[in-house]
Amino acid sequence: MRHIIGHLNPDTDTIASAIVYEDFLTQKGVEAKAYALGHLNNETKFIFEKFKVIAPDHVHELPKDSEIILLDHNEEGQSISNLKDLDIVEIIDHHKVKIETDKPISIYIEPLGSSCSIIAKKYFENGAELSKTNASLLIAGIISDTLFFRSPTTTQTDRDLVEKLNEIAQIEDLEKFSLEMFSAKSDLGDMPIEEVVKLDYKIFEFGGENYGLGVMETTSKDYGLNRKEELVEKMKEIKGKDGLAGVFFSIIDILEEKSYTLTSGDEETEMFSKIFDAENQEGVLFVDNLISRKKQIVPKFEEYFKK
Repeated sequence: MRHIIGHLNPDTDTIASAIVYEDFLTQKGVEAKAYALGHLNNETKFIFEKFKVIAPDHVHELPKDSEIILLDHNEEGQSISNLKDLDIVEIIDHHKVKIETDKPISIYIEPLGSSCSIIAKKYFENGAELSKTNASLLIAGIISDTLFFRSPTTTQTDRDLVEKLNEIAQIEDLEKFSLEMFSAKSDLGDMPIEEVVKLDYKIFEFGGENYGLGVMETTSKDYGLNRKEELVEKMKEIKGKDGLAGVFFSIIDILEEKSYTLTSGDEETEMFSKIFDAENQEGVLFVDNLISRKKQIVPKFEEYFKK
């Protein structure tokens, strides 16, 4: 049995690609099962309800020596807690490569806008049968990760794949569907503040120290800005509890393509302002057209620390 896992704090792309890849492997005669490393966000729940998809089982650990496939990530800090006890047999991702394995394995890395794009390519290249539901899930994953082609991570391949997938999925109005997805993602209600911080949260190593980078992609930026004080206090708590050098939380206005970043301290505020030439608006660091953690935020941090 091969266990397919996406990253911690799962988003639509990581869950959808895992579910559909399970089907792909099953068609190839490989026994596989997809899992989720955490609760689904509201956007993913909306999609599952719309297309009548059963959510994968949640898992925090797997039995020692289990064969696993890492999807949409390849960094230990973003993966299952007992990763070192498991047998990684394959990695499929669209991020930079960080992990080290103790044997040759199958690795499929391509700089596309989402992991769902890579899985879609596998179906088309191998002539596998793609159901209407799975085609819809792949479209949802691509739309989510590329912010419906607004993100600088978007490629022409992503656009072409959505068009080809929709010949099967037959989603009548993709623009309307994307807005419904983003609206569901933005509806956080009275969600506990730590869950807000960790909605889409990853830990990265810069200059030998670990930093937490969280993002909230939303069509309602005021939800986050109105909880600014709560967010900052929780970020400071997470920084201390997890032994991090700093925590950053960027509220991304999807439709306006603007970002509003909060930090866990004065040193982090100064650092972020310097790196991104941000405008400090009463403790909120504003940057126009900064919407991709992978393509824009992380590379700038890496460049800063190399200097």
